[in-house]
Amino acid sequence: MYGVVVCPRCKRAKGVDLKQKTTTCSCGFEIRVVPARVRARAETARELVALVGRVSAEMAGGTEAYRRAQAPIRRKRSRDVHVRVIGIAAKARDRAGRVRAAAIELTRELEVFSIADWDRVLAGLGIPQPEEALATLVRDNAVFEPKAGFYRSVILSP
Repeated sequence: MYGVVVCPRCKRAKGVDLKQKTTTCSCGFEIRVVPARVRARAETARELVALVGRVSAEMAGGTEAYRRAQAPIRRKRSRDVHVRVIGIAAKARDRAGRVRAAAIELTRELEVFSIADWDRVLAGLGIPQPEEALATLVRDNAVFEPKAGFYRSVILSP
């Protein structure tokens, strides 16, 4: 069993094994574990690290700022399909790779994509002449036209 005790001299939180009789603070003060007030308890040493941080924040009066700092940063996924496709396709190194990745990702997101979808994605990537790029993919058999005006990638992995 582990616990968090506070040094009476410097007021710093310290994680200790509760089986020990004494521990030494970083300020040099020797803390007797048994009579000391245990601020928090943990089963494992891994849990102890977070508890020491939380007790330190409570002592400083900033638990809300500590919680916000410990919370994982969640990035919201864009609701716009075209923005997601542009973000993925922009990672390719060359123009041909970006064009091919755009076709693959549009197929993953929409199953079949229109010329308007294709124009919007390639404009976001900064690639001029989207019709010419699509014609090249059709000629290379990387994209086919299942319905008039709609396209689908043959390859589904970049």
